[in-house]
Amino acid sequence: QDMASHDPLTQVLNARAYYQACDKLILQSQRSQQAFSVLFVDLDHFKAINDTYGHEAGDEVLRVVASTLSAQIRGSDVLGRIGGEEFSVFLPNTPLEGAMTVAEGLRQAIQGCRPRVGETVLTITASIGVASRSPTLNTMQAIQRRADEAMYDAKRAGRNRVSSLQ
Repeated sequence: QDMASHDPLTQVLNARAYYQACDKLILQSQRSQQAFSVLFVDLDHFKAINDTYGHEAGDEVLRVVASTLSAQIRGSDVLGRIGGEEFSVFLPNTPLEGAMTVAEGLRQAIQGCRPRVGETVLTITASIGVASRSPTLNTMQAIQRRADEAMYDAKRAGRNRVSSLQ
């Protein structure tokens, strides 16, 4: 079961298991009328790392970032790798203001990662989009879409930043 639910490279939940866990947490939050937020984390210029240093270097960056994210979030939060260099974090009982604070902390932690590739020390940055539960954002699909849009807003604004469209 662990192998079926976790990404073998990063050891965090894979997309399918992540979304299943989020759907359960959304139902719980709706019953208790609690806030929740979602972070969409996309590593900046990741393709350039793979192209310049090779896929082994890219894999190491993904492992380091996943470990960093895991170490920074609460035990009640849920982390998943949802795409190549994309991660998502579900924050139960967290309104937008708190989620923005968490996202900024994660952005800084990622920027502080210094994976080594041979003699080269890499600097990693991420753009993070944040979305929180609202009357129109009350399903995982809707809130993830809004967090994704906010992440692209962060990319357009210069990368290595946190953005929300709410």
